Amino acid sequence: MRPDPASRPSKLMSEAEAVRRFVSDGDTVYAGFTHVSFALTFEIIRQGINNLKVVGASNTLSGNFLALAGNCNRIETGYMGGALYDGPIGEMMRDGRIRYEDYSNLTITLRFMAGALGMPFIPSNSFLGTDYLTTGLSHEFDLRDDRIDKDGNTHPRLHVIDSPFDGKPIALLSAIQPDVALIHVQRADEQGNIQAWGPLADTKWAIAASKNIIATAEEIVPTSVIKTQPELTIAPAFRVNAVVHAPWAGHPGSLPGRHTRDRTFFELVGNPFASWENAESFIADWIMGPKSRAEYVNQYIDRFGEDMLEAQRVTHPIYPEQPAAQGWR
Repeated sequence: MRPDPASRPSKLMSEAEAVRRFVSDGDTVYAGFTHVSFALTFEIIRQGINNLKVVGASNTLSGNFLALAGNCNRIETGYMGGALYDGPIGEMMRDGRIRYEDYSNLTITLRFMAGALGMPFIPSNSFLGTDYLTTGLSHEFDLRDDRIDKDGNTHPRLHVIDSPFDGKPIALLSAIQPDVALIHVQRADEQGNIQAWGPLADTKWAIAASKNIIATAEEIVPTSVIKTQPELTIAPAFRVNAVVHAPWAGHPGSLPGRHTRDRTFFELVGNPFASWENAESFIADWIMGPKSRAEYVNQYIDRFGEDMLEAQRVTHPIYPEQPAAQGWR
């Protein structure tokens, strides 16, 4: 007889406990792309966990906050959101406080796929015929030190071989297996089954490749709800280390079906990626000030009003016109 899911231990905990237990100095962290938990990255900053390496197909503002606050000093990505502004992130990339290597959304995702499948590398036609092969896009502040093996050999970012099947060149990309993945999902049960929908980008492969998974969730639901749409489960309970009930954990970003991006927030508080003055003010006021996501939300309501927060909530969700019937009985 299968055990009753409700009899399994609860993985519900606060963001402070989850980060304290499952994130350590020097970790490689997946900080999200489309389903971002600002609640967890802000908690990492509050706890002063340092020397982190952030990986992701697109390093959105959540991961950039870790660099801005000095907790992250290495990045592998295909996109740096904070570098779009002529401010601190670009400055740190130029002077070496952030060491980084540039890939593409596809190749980072493929590297996560390799990690999830337990393979040391994955073949790809991407980058063939590009400067990635001729110069390797190497620079003074790249991550070559991270590619030194136990025998002192420095491995290339990618390797090209002739395919054993047709003799054509093929690029080999090394696998990524983050120490911990941070994600915000629409719903989860307290045993750790997490469900997410909307554009997932690299999310599913990244969390599958990760050794530990921490999820914040808009809603905690009974396991019976999870079972009615099992195809939405992006990680089962046995793979998830911690679940945090944290509505609005994705703010100021968006979450499909729940809320839109808060496009006026940085205008009101000062874009932290535009200047060091703004960055220091934001970190002090919105990260170090509130001690949890609940306190952050309450502070937002006190400053700008509940109507402004609720205006971001999705009020016209899209549902399938004819939901697929499931079951066998």
